[in-house]
Amino acid sequence: MHVKLKINADMNRNQINKSRMYFACDLVLDNHLTFIASLPELQAAHQLLKNKLALIEQYRQVQEVDSKGLTINKTKLRIELTQLIMQFSGVLKAYATIQKDDVLITKANYSLSKLQKSSDPILYDIGLLLFSLATPLKTELERFFLSQTEFDAMESLLNSFKTAIPGKRIATGTSKVSTAHIQETFKAIDKLLKEEMDIFMILFQFSEIDFYNEYKSARIIIDYTGRSASAPEELL
Repeated sequence: MHVKLKINADMNRNQINKSRMYFACDLVLDNHLTFIASLPELQAAHQLLKNKLALIEQYRQVQEVDSKGLTINKTKLRIELTQLIMQFSGVLKAYATIQKDDVLITKANYSLSKLQKSSDPILYDIGLLLFSLATPLKTELERFFLSQTEFDAMESLLNSFKTAIPGKRIATGTSKVSTAHIQETFKAIDKLLKEEMDIFMILFQFSEIDFYNEYKSARIIIDYTGRSASAPEELL
């Protein structure tokens, strides 16, 4: 089965160009399986190429999925937490104003713009602070429409948001590992093509001229904008 790679921005331009060449070679060989069946060594090299192309696709999927999914989830949590912090802040300020508690007013005074500009850890700390300030006053704050439902929601959001903060960093680290694996796999494919498959293909240079020329043409790295990125490699 011919593996198709979905290209994304995590692969650099050189890798995109090379990957197109790899898959072109794979397709040429797929279209001439009868010829390569006569040479088990080329058959084995072709299967190894397919395996490595499948690896690149797996690593690329890690690059694409991990980070984006966590970013979307954390953004949603941040919006919900910010809204709840504003509610707690407003209720605490109202209560403190009635009690003429200037200290509590100062501690609970947070604007939406300040929250939006705060880093994730700071936003978490602010939410935890207001939750801690409000908890001993839970009964008194019921008259300000801050019920057990809001307290439960704040506790749940704080826990989820705290988990999501390092989650993005972990995913980014995983993506970097996948990027390194992609680089290693590209090097391995280059070595496989140059030191094995190119040499085996020379055997078809005169017996199966069209097959040989198709492969040689596929080995040209073409810039994805349509310009030639490199001259065709001369097969030994």
